[in-house]
Amino acid sequence: MLNRFQTFIQEQAPDIISGKSLLAISGGADSVAMGHLFSMSSYAFEVMHMNFGLRGKESDEDEAFVRELCKKWNVKLHTAHPDTAAEANARGESLQMAARRLRYDFFKHISTPETPWICTAHQQSDNLEHLFVYLLRNSPAAWQGIPIKRDNIFRPMMFATADEIRQWMGTNNLGWRSDSSNDKTDYLRNKVRHWITGEISTLMPGIEREFAELSLAVRNLRSTQVKSSQRWIEHFPVMGEGRLIAADADRKKIFEYLQSLGMRALEADKLLKSETGSRFHFHGLMAEVRNGGIWVGRQPDHQFNETDIGSIEGLPFSIQAGKFALTITIQDNQLPKSLTNGAWYFDLSAVEFPITIHPRRKGQRMQPFGMQGSKKISDIMVDAHIAASEKDAYPVISDAAQVLGIPGIRRSSAAPINGLSKNLLVVKWQTLESNVTP
Repeated sequence: MLNRFQTFIQEQAPDIISGKSLLAISGGADSVAMGHLFSMSSYAFEVMHMNFGLRGKESDEDEAFVRELCKKWNVKLHTAHPDTAAEANARGESLQMAARRLRYDFFKHISTPETPWICTAHQQSDNLEHLFVYLLRNSPAAWQGIPIKRDNIFRPMMFATADEIRQWMGTNNLGWRSDSSNDKTDYLRNKVRHWITGEISTLMPGIEREFAELSLAVRNLRSTQVKSSQRWIEHFPVMGEGRLIAADADRKKIFEYLQSLGMRALEADKLLKSETGSRFHFHGLMAEVRNGGIWVGRQPDHQFNETDIGSIEGLPFSIQAGKFALTITIQDNQLPKSLTNGAWYFDLSAVEFPITIHPRRKGQRMQPFGMQGSKKISDIMVDAHIAASEKDAYPVISDAAQVLGIPGIRRSSAAPINGLSKNLLVVKWQTLESNVTP
């Protein structure tokens, strides 16, 4: 076991040998074995332990056990005691999802440049469970298995099965803690372990190792496909936090690109047949059918709070609202020699405070500058070809009586300047930079 471990480290993450790693140790057999193997190999490490407090005394005993191990190994221990149930309730998550999020948040908090690798104790039996869990969820990620490395997460026990680890621990008289919740079948992963993979492993000895090799091959193939899709997508223009794929682009290439991002085949096929305005959400991303093609990018988060400027004493004023950085100031009646697209000028005496910066409101209307009569703001946005998913990114600026304008789209006819205007209300805006993720 020790020789196989050291060979795996040398092949997969040789910098661990001369550096320092953070080990996530729960007290269970897999993570405790990982700690012993690091110690026996004289690899520098520190330990992280999460006491989720979900099993009362048993959780505290797990922490005490890990604390004793760290004294034996003479390594630093980092602990956390989150209120997991409260976190799950606050976000509407399952306990499992909340615990996973809290665990990885803790990892990020503890990690430093001096401890670049965070090591978790997933092994080949977990990898086989992953296959069936994700097959039952109808996810294309099933056949890729658990990655050996992703970002700064490394899984140094992926060379062995759960049975091999426990046999080695028993042979060397090394103890570990048993989590009683693993014996229950309340969660999908436990059902898979007790009812599926346990039986398959008995019927097909060596299946864990065979699937480990298969999943690695599938992951490498997918990596090649993703790189090819990334090169292809770079030919299309950046728009917001994504890219707009032209309507006449090769359908097969679009399909492959969507799959490379994790969209299921059925969803990708449905998207390609959908009408303008259709949206599909997947893995924190969104694909939307627009007039000019298919936009794919990070799901927009344009929420901002309504803000009032109560009086002239509140100026100058700056705020970030939606996709814009806004600045509202006062100046004397002297326009710049050349007007820019990112500025409006109003007669201050005709503006009624408070001025409000707010999200679009249902049924709200304004009279666009140079037009007779008013139009719904929603119709003005349609005329400006603003995609449905982008509409909330455009703040509306109103005074006490009427809408002054929609930055980036159009100003209203309110408070026009003239030869009698003494002071001007100046509204300026800049579009905020975005990072393209797909």
